[in-house]
Amino acid sequence: MKVSIKLLILLFSAVTLNTANAQSKKQISELSDLCKVWGTLKYFHPEIASGNHDWDSVLVASLDRILDSNKKITFQKELDKMFQIAGKNDAPLFIIDKSAHPYTYRNINHSWVNKSKNLTESQKNILKYNYSHPNQGGNYYAQNNPDDDGNIITPNEKPYSKMKMPNRNYRLLGLFRFWNVINYYYPYKYATEKNWDKVLINLIPEFINANDTISYHKAVLKMAASIDDGHGGIYPFLYQSVAGKYSPLFFFRLVDNKAVITKILDQEKAKKANVQQGSVIEKIDGTSLTSRIKKLWDYVPASNVGGKYKGLHRLILNSKKPSSIYSGYNPDGSTFNSKIVLSERNFLKEYLEFFEMKSPITSKKITNDIAYVYAANITSKNMDSIILPLMDTKAIILDLRNYPSSMPSYKIANYFLKEPTTYGKETMINFNYPGLLYYRDLNSQYPSARTVGKKNPNPYSGKLILLVDYRTQSLPEFDCLILNLQQYNYYWNSNCRC
Repeated sequence: MKVSIKLLILLFSAVTLNTANAQSKKQISELSDLCKVWGTLKYFHPEIASGNHDWDSVLVASLDRILDSNKKITFQKELDKMFQIAGKNDAPLFIIDKSAHPYTYRNINHSWVNKSKNLTESQKNILKYNYSHPNQGGNYYAQNNPDDDGNIITPNEKPYSKMKMPNRNYRLLGLFRFWNVINYYYPYKYATEKNWDKVLINLIPEFINANDTISYHKAVLKMAASIDDGHGGIYPFLYQSVAGKYSPLFFFRLVDNKAVITKILDQEKAKKANVQQGSVIEKIDGTSLTSRIKKLWDYVPASNVGGKYKGLHRLILNSKKPSSIYSGYNPDGSTFNSKIVLSERNFLKEYLEFFEMKSPITSKKITNDIAYVYAANITSKNMDSIILPLMDTKAIILDLRNYPSSMPSYKIANYFLKEPTTYGKETMINFNYPGLLYYRDLNSQYPSARTVGKKNPNPYSGKLILLVDYRTQSLPEFDCLILNLQQYNYYWNSNCRC
């Protein structure tokens, strides 16, 4: 489904390497609070939210002094400096309307302030005042996207594009930016698997100790995956640092933590390696796929287990070497332990074919009463010729285990609904209070797209069965949302854990 917020994850580079020792729990706790104080002032205090200060440089300077000291007084003095730079907060009192639907304020949680053992009482009071007197309206750092209403853009964040590998302080700056923008502007923060405060605690040492490119890329990938969203990720892709850039010359499917070959791309090399369609791979270079899955799991952004396994396909059999040893067994029971020559391939270009998301079938009648339709082959030009002959059937199976980019999502409902119908709500950011949301009808700003369906005295009266699995992601999810309005609608999940 369409995610209501687009996050620009700013990756930094750096010129210097700064070796950091393992940090104590006390210091990690202080850095966590520093991140939250810095982010609170950035988004709540009018002086900082207006972009009147180089807020990055304030943080970077504080990090040096805090990390070089092991005294709480140093940490507290650095916070006092931040409060002093911000100055007086003249914003009016803002009271969250608790009579509104709880979903509008479920992401707001400032309980960390009272729980903190690092802050003075005076500092806690300043933070609480800022939470009740937020900067309202425009924010220099987080703005509404005029081209995609409801999604934020961060046009004024410095990219530090000349840095090639970030030093310790700039790595933490990147983490703190990310954590705070998610904390205040990501509608689905409440749905992340791990407590968002604990995510920060876990990631701080990863970023401090990421003293080389590979470990830094791994930390960034974990950071991006922490939002548990299949639309999340790092662009350009950094997975080569984790799994390598070389891939085998065959397609496969993960089943029970093994890779089953589904298509051979180079028959000659496959024959030499003694593998074929249906061969099962259990190990790569002596490491079981079960172990590799555990190792790679935290780098894959996904909202559920099926999505995780889907994402693992681009990594699990890759290697950092141009050849690797693959071990397993063939359909006839014979085993193999073969050195296979690998190649650099473009996974995105092969995506549809790899996951078998193409079909020569557009529609067919399975019986006189039951029809099957492959959604990705429907277009605005052929839609009538496909659907109308099926209107007298008792059931239509619509296969959405693909990416139906040519199927007109808004018009497909015309066959199934009696009248125009609103089909969903979208989550919107309330820029008057970071973390506060509101809801409106989907596409309410576009009258022609606000509803689906039309006046139809004779809509389809049979059962509409939507066939879905782990490949039903993004656009086909949106199609499910629209078609879910049909009165006799059913879902059939064929397999979500491949």
